[in-house]
Amino acid sequence: MAWVAGADVSTGQLITAAQWNNYMGTSGSLTYLKGQTDRLDNLTHSEPSRALDTIYHNTTGKIKFVTLQVFCSGTESVKIFVGSATPPTTFLGYISTNGDIVNLMATFPVLPDYYYKAEIFAGAPTIQEWHEWDLH
Repeated sequence: MAWVAGADVSTGQLITAAQWNNYMGTSGSLTYLKGQTDRLDNLTHSEPSRALDTIYHNTTGKIKFVTLQVFCSGTESVKIFVGSATPPTTFLGYISTNGDIVNLMATFPVLPDYYYKAEIFAGAPTIQEWHEWDLH
């Protein structure tokens, strides 16, 4: 959807921060957007040693983003779960192949004090990479 300039602004004209804030409202204001963008600079990256079929607990007090890359061949798959209790039971999705030999990737969020796991659903897939980012 294209942005439509206000009646006091013509297309292609530069606008002031005050005009932008007026058009976009609180959640689109420059002050709000800058705060959200600054948060992206506050990530701590780690490459922990992780295993499939193991429950992990986010004890950092921060939102965690997990990215895992899994090697699958044949008909192998991994299901991803998160939850506030152990074992985590909220199904987020799965990594799966149907006859191909591929590396597949998934990224998912984990709230503070939540549990998470990547569970083998079929075959014998293996982890190639596991990365975690804590959002400060």
